[in-house]
Amino acid sequence: MTENNYRLEKEYKIPFEIFREGYTEFQKKFIFPQANVTALAFILLAIIFVVAVIQDASQYFAYLLIMVCLAMAVRQWYNPRKLRRNLFDVFRTMEETVYRIGIGEGFIDISTVSDGNVEKSVEDDEEYEEEPLLEKSRIPFDENFSLLEYDRFFLIFSGKTIFYIVPKECFSENELEIIMGLKSNK
Repeated sequence: MTENNYRLEKEYKIPFEIFREGYTEFQKKFIFPQANVTALAFILLAIIFVVAVIQDASQYFAYLLIMVCLAMAVRQWYNPRKLRRNLFDVFRTMEETVYRIGIGEGFIDISTVSDGNVEKSVEDDEEYEEEPLLEKSRIPFDENFSLLEYDRFFLIFSGKTIFYIVPKECFSENELEIIMGLKSNK
């Protein structure tokens, strides 16, 4: 064990293809179901207003409500896809970022080791001051923790909003066994 009492401590990078697959799986599990239910609710409301207009064509406010409901349904469908596209564009610029995972007794620590940015703007021997990296995130093995295994990566969740993608290709068989053993540590 290392000085932090980690059973496993390893640095890794996340290739873009694995990030794309991982984020898509996250959206399938947590984002799309809620967005689809909300979009369906708006479509049903629009249908109710259409029926009201059919019964009495003088209800001009119903026309407006139909358009608003349809616009909200399209928005619920479109926004997660737009967010995914934007996130992919941002991640392409960060693909060389190095992360560190530390698995201890009762917790996982995940941190950023380097931002992968090798170009530094230093002029005339002025001292270059790097931006500090984020503190490590500690995920306890509690009721909010879950681990999903896929062919090429693991998704580690803390609740429904925080997730981490850990690519399998960066780990040995013994290290993968330690990570897979987390499923039973809850």
